[in-house]
Amino acid sequence: MKKITTILLTSLIATAGLIAQKTPIVGTVDVQRVLNDYTAFQAAVEKVRGSVAPAEQEMQKMRESIQSIVAEGREAETKARNPALGEEARSEAEQKVAELQQKLQVEQQRMQQFQQQAQQLAQQGQQQELAPLQAKAIEAVKTVAQDKGIDLVLPLNAVIYADDSLEISDAVIALLNSAE
Repeated sequence: MKKITTILLTSLIATAGLIAQKTPIVGTVDVQRVLNDYTAFQAAVEKVRGSVAPAEQEMQKMRESIQSIVAEGREAETKARNPALGEEARSEAEQKVAELQQKLQVEQQRMQQFQQQAQQLAQQGQQQELAPLQAKAIEAVKTVAQDKGIDLVLPLNAVIYADDSLEISDAVIALLNSAE
């Protein structure tokens, strides 16, 4: 009898614990839309793009220079392989090919170094300009979730289906843009 009473009492306590648990309230947020509609974030994105644009233009010039060297090298190689060419002319063409190959290597190394510097500049801009605004967006999601009594917020793109009533993106965007 004592065993049955203990089992019954344990079951009753466990059931009461389950009943007392709150059902979590879930919300969703469209992260991409929030960042796209967050005016300060978009201004920072433009600032970062603006700081990287000159580097991208310079890299485009470097690519064009490399393409020109490659075209000139192909032409010199074709000339060097011409059997109708005299020995001296063939030797000059082969020397030109060697010079162009060396010039191409130098230009490719220069471009690679420049690309690395441009990537570092872009990353630095993202860390300085965008990261604080992304953190502010996360805080806005937390604030809206707390105001609405939401326990869990999921990114909309990670959810297969969610009712539109669960989405809090508009409230987050409004909060972010009102703080400016």
